Amino acid sequence: MKQIDTLAIVGLGLMGASLGLAVRARGLARHVVGSARREETRTEALQRGIVDAVHATALEAVRDADLVVFCLPVLSIPESVQGCRAALRKGCVVTDVGSTKAELAQAIVPLLSDTGACFVGSHPIAGSEQTGLAAARADLYANAVVVMTPPDGRSAAGSAAVRALWEGVGSTVVVMTPEAHDRMLARTSHLPHLAAAALVRTALAGDPGAAGFCGSGFRDTTRVAGSSEDIWHDIVKTNHAALETELAAFASEITQLRQLIADGKFDAVRRWLAEARRMRDKVTDGQG
Repeated sequence: MKQIDTLAIVGLGLMGASLGLAVRARGLARHVVGSARREETRTEALQRGIVDAVHATALEAVRDADLVVFCLPVLSIPESVQGCRAALRKGCVVTDVGSTKAELAQAIVPLLSDTGACFVGSHPIAGSEQTGLAAARADLYANAVVVMTPPDGRSAAGSAAVRALWEGVGSTVVVMTPEAHDRMLARTSHLPHLAAAALVRTALAGDPGAAGFCGSGFRDTTRVAGSSEDIWHDIVKTNHAALETELAAFASEITQLRQLIADGKFDAVRRWLAEARRMRDKVTDGQG
């Protein structure tokens, strides 16, 4: 890919800091500039070589940037774009790593309409239940799928720049509409997170002693429930309609299983479990 002159990363948590490490390790940009509110984060970002320079505000970080990546909770991104839009140069490409896309596109595209900058949403399906710069690693995006959501198919040059960034850090790019992305991720990402949180609440509610009997199966099944509630609040709020549909389907599945058990149809329960195992094996290639 053509080397980016200046890449700005707004937000140096797990996603933003990992992107900085990956870009610098692969030499994808001449200059990587970041922004973070906390002084400790800015100091550590420089010490770890995540960025070449770091600022306290997005407004300072995005000046003269060719490509800006907003790595913030979903509901914080439009406000941050609004705050630094005057500093975005003509031709600048703006993207993000948010887990929902339709509401972001609706908010950000109008904000940039008279700036000469363009917005192309993206969502790397990568991450961890861990948060913060301390958890950042250069290989976070290697072999990940990144969904790119150009609004209304516009800005071919912007789309090419965003695709080149993610392919440059080792990801595979898939193009979808923002609405199709949100429907799909409600099923494959957002529902599993809420199901894990519901399992924790069900298993541990009202019995302090239950925690002593939680083995590796419980920890594996509920790992994602350890993620930040602030991030997931924004995801649920901006994708609630699609999530309602998936939660209803999940509730129906649980009701079906409960009825099989209540009716004593344990051969049917065995078939239900076997079908689930086969479906999962198609995703994991039997790797567990």
